[in-house]
Amino acid sequence: MASDFKLSATLRGHEEDVRAVVFPTRQAIFSASRDNTVRQWNLVSPKPPTYDDTIALQGSNWFNGVTYAPPSKEHPTGLVAAGGRETLVFVKQVGQPPEEDTHRMLIGHAGNITCVAFTEDGNKVISGGWDSQAFVWDVETASVTAALEGHGGPVWGVMVYDSKLVLTACADKIIRVFDINGKTLGAIKGHTDVVRCFCKLPSGHWSGAAFASAGNDEVIRLWTLEGQQMGELEGHNAYIYNLAILPNGDIVSSSEDRTVRIWRDGKCIQTITHPAISIWTVAACPETGDIVSGASDNIIRVFSRDPERQADAETIKSFEESNRMYAIPAETASQGQPFEKENLPGPDALQTQVGSKDGQQLFIREHDGSVTAHLWSTSTNQWNLIGTVVSGEGTGASKKTHNGKEYDFMFDIDIEDGKPPLKLPYNLTESPWDAARKFLEANELPFSYYEQVANWISDNTKGARLGQDSGSANQPPPHVRDPWGTERRYRPGDVGSSSVSGQRKIPQKTYLDIIEGNPGNALNIISQKTEELSKSGSITPEQALQPDELAALKALPTQLQNKQDPHPTEPQVSALLKVASQWPRKSRVPAVGVLALLAVSPSFVSTTSAGETTIVETLGAAGLLDPLQETANNVVHSIRLLVNLFKSDSGRLIADGTYDAALKLVRPFAAQPESPAQAKALATLYLNYAVLLTSGAPSGEAALREARATTLLTDIATLLECESPHAGEADVLYRTLAALGTLLSLGDDFRQSLKSGVSGTLHFVSVKPSSQLPNTKELIQEIRDELR
Repeated sequence: MASDFKLSATLRGHEEDVRAVVFPTRQAIFSASRDNTVRQWNLVSPKPPTYDDTIALQGSNWFNGVTYAPPSKEHPTGLVAAGGRETLVFVKQVGQPPEEDTHRMLIGHAGNITCVAFTEDGNKVISGGWDSQAFVWDVETASVTAALEGHGGPVWGVMVYDSKLVLTACADKIIRVFDINGKTLGAIKGHTDVVRCFCKLPSGHWSGAAFASAGNDEVIRLWTLEGQQMGELEGHNAYIYNLAILPNGDIVSSSEDRTVRIWRDGKCIQTITHPAISIWTVAACPETGDIVSGASDNIIRVFSRDPERQADAETIKSFEESNRMYAIPAETASQGQPFEKENLPGPDALQTQVGSKDGQQLFIREHDGSVTAHLWSTSTNQWNLIGTVVSGEGTGASKKTHNGKEYDFMFDIDIEDGKPPLKLPYNLTESPWDAARKFLEANELPFSYYEQVANWISDNTKGARLGQDSGSANQPPPHVRDPWGTERRYRPGDVGSSSVSGQRKIPQKTYLDIIEGNPGNALNIISQKTEELSKSGSITPEQALQPDELAALKALPTQLQNKQDPHPTEPQVSALLKVASQWPRKSRVPAVGVLALLAVSPSFVSTTSAGETTIVETLGAAGLLDPLQETANNVVHSIRLLVNLFKSDSGRLIADGTYDAALKLVRPFAAQPESPAQAKALATLYLNYAVLLTSGAPSGEAALREARATTLLTDIATLLECESPHAGEADVLYRTLAALGTLLSLGDDFRQSLKSGVSGTLHFVSVKPSSQLPNTKELIQEIRDELR
């Protein structure tokens, strides 16, 4: 048996969680982080191993995935690609300064990109994201060559198996096999929760399998390409985030349980505990067999079996000591169950008990009354101390102190990624609504979060009573699972409900907008594309942006910092409309996205709708809402543009005047929305139209209002009753129901005429999982009350 892995190097430099790593050669490591950077770590000294880091890529938001392509004739230094919150795949030449423009920016996703992978020749890159989409991109043309379709939830992992096959891991619990041209070859079912990651197994692997997969069900499953399961590797007791394969066929896994584990012949042969909560990523070097991990403590760690590449004794001892000093909350140690330390064995058990498998956990009640946690090591035949189980803040075993006062609960609330969570204290003597209100006021947060924060408090204190331990934690208990695997603490959403328990949710009175995207990157892409398309002959000289048009667009990122009214000029809007209506459809997405952001402004409305045609007619004529076009993101941004028109008086006049035309353009998407972003935009548009109709538009024409409302209700029912999982997402379902409920306020006769149809729709909706969320259940009940 090979010797155990020991620490080789500790790499510090990232300022936030390290989400992805690749280890292509002994000389270099690449890492992606929530600190908005991708870093390259170069080996500068082999004994002891030390690395120097440089920023390979600087973004404006966090990265989730990174991949590497080795040097080629076209790219002598190699390529690195990364994706994340900005919804773009950045492709950079290795060694290119971070301040220089990327080699390519690939735009097509409508949501957070979770994973990226190069093909073996480096000519293509595959990406997947929260928008339930996966794409195959041609690197040089920056175009999608294939869409990998059929996902029923976010895509968490992609793997290039060989030159022909691509596999995807999805939150809908299914593994899909595609050929590189997008043809679906198979769907592999067997996971009982979100699938996150893969590793390819070498030919002749001991398992007889072709690849391994893992995810939220905490089991590594081994498969043939035909979908036959060849084995299961059990041992982790939390989400498994990543897998890697060693040159000798050993499998490596990383998990939320603080460990990296090594597997051989169906057994765990080594467990490497980390002094961090989440071990997001792990990778193996094909040259050396060393492994690298990235974790929630912002640190990258390299481990080696070769004594020549291991750190000095003092560094290794320091790492082991950091594990021993790690404080483990009692409810985490007991996985949410009551922790009865009086029934635990004493220190003698460390000498008398033998573990049955590597990584087995043992809790010991020390002589001083403290509790320590130990893991069994099969290679050394002993129990290793990994931390001390503590009571206190976050464990529910005692009061928590905040600003000099004691509380029963202390929650972490993540409002903005990349920033420390805010503390939300709560006592059982308080109303959740009062606590939510105080929290929002103290932190100057919008009250659109009110109901969600209050419901969060209620849901996470259920069963707690005065005089009992609260049993809460800084984070949701291990068994409170997010069905889509978004691995987030509570982050308030923006479903648009700001009502208080006991107050009515319908009718809604406020128009919503959707302000998403990075206009700076979009405008950079437009500038880059005008030159590329001109050279290739894809656009005529008249269709290309002229120098004065490009100069006008350069000021837009600064203007768009004023999200309420960026005051676009006529030349700026005209240049964007040229791109959005005359360029090849795949290249229009950045311009349509920026136009959507500008639509909140009265000056945008006057520029686009003051003549004989309105912006709605322009969208239709340009085919931007054509269901059969190559990219769904033109549709997403176009519907967002219609949504944002409602933010100004002049925009609402256009929305009112083009009511039939606008709904006709978006109607095809109600039956089968193509992504969560598209479904959310559509639901928001319906809600805004419902608010418009119940506010009296068109003025003085009650019969016309009711006729329009009947049409809108039909479209709303289509979205509510469609089978697409995108329409069942919590935010989408709430907004669509709010639109339906708002329309019912038009009058008794109108309600009664629709009673049977609406009741049937509600019955259909009630089987969707998100209908059971507290705020949605209350909204459904209000609608039912309206129908009585």
